[in-house]
Amino acid sequence: MKAWVLERWGAPRQAIHLSTTFPAPTAASLTGSNILVKVSHAAINPVDVHVMQILPSWAPMLPFRPHPIPAMDFAGHIVALGPALLSSSKNKDNLQVGTAVCGCISTPMVVRGHGTLAEYIVVPASLVAVKPPSVTLAQAAGLAGVAGQTAVLVEAETGGIKPGHRVLINGVSGGVGSILLQACKGKGAIVHGICSGANAELARRLGADEVIDYQKSGPVEQFLAGRFRGEGVEEEQYDFVLDTVGGQGLYEKSPVYMKPNGRFVTIDGGPSQGVLPYIMNKLRPVWLGGTPRAYSILLLSPAQRTVQELARWVNDGLVREAVVDSEFAMEEAVEAYEKLQTKRAKGKIIVRVAA
Repeated sequence: MKAWVLERWGAPRQAIHLSTTFPAPTAASLTGSNILVKVSHAAINPVDVHVMQILPSWAPMLPFRPHPIPAMDFAGHIVALGPALLSSSKNKDNLQVGTAVCGCISTPMVVRGHGTLAEYIVVPASLVAVKPPSVTLAQAAGLAGVAGQTAVLVEAETGGIKPGHRVLINGVSGGVGSILLQACKGKGAIVHGICSGANAELARRLGADEVIDYQKSGPVEQFLAGRFRGEGVEEEQYDFVLDTVGGQGLYEKSPVYMKPNGRFVTIDGGPSQGVLPYIMNKLRPVWLGGTPRAYSILLLSPAQRTVQELARWVNDGLVREAVVDSEFAMEEAVEAYEKLQTKRAKGKIIVRVAA
């Protein structure tokens, strides 16, 4: 089968190549509740590039196959079911050959050579959801993967967005932010978003009540602190600040613009992969200089409950639009990653694996 294979450390153009003879998994090899999926589309994520740049240098020391396949998000059709799913009692989602499904796999699966930039993948049935009928396969790959499932986890970490909640989303036009914006608005929240001026129209179309252009506002935390200083601003403060970009200053200044019982939720751990922000913001007490606002930092672990919750958001109309920045052919995956690295994508970048 065709598959992009990671062979050396470095940027995508140096690290991966397209193999046309990579061994394809077969129906006969399926065990348990695994399914064989013919991949139609894959969505790419920054974590894919991290794997390319970090993992190969460790490969000789680690017990996995030496040629990982990048990418975690996918949509496609089931072509075979594992033996456990042939029993109706074990196949509670009624998955069948030909069912269109979507989801994402874990990083360990990627490094073991099961990434989604391949024509066929074997994936546990517990990591997929049936594709919502209102979206295409390309859109489903972007919605139900890392971005969509991360959005589900962020919303859950707030304790549940309710009508009237005031929410600030940093990176509102990105893959995670655009889904969070729609879900929060669908649940009745007042949502302000931070993005570039070039993406402001997109954010407004998705429902943002106000868009803050970080390019014109200078350091956003200082801009917000200036707006919220003074008397009578307490009712305008945010209940939640949801950060999809990463901003230590945004959290440290948050007592000025976030309510005392509010919560700051971030998904960006920075160079330390979250260790330093966790220590600084979660463990450091106020008397040692800590910020007096609740803080959470999240790391996605793909699961059935998150992918199925995302599918419910789509089916219930909370998420109405899958924001796809661009779509590339399988042979153009390197160009897709180079577009991703510009950090200027509006929504998700999709690779069309199979015609």
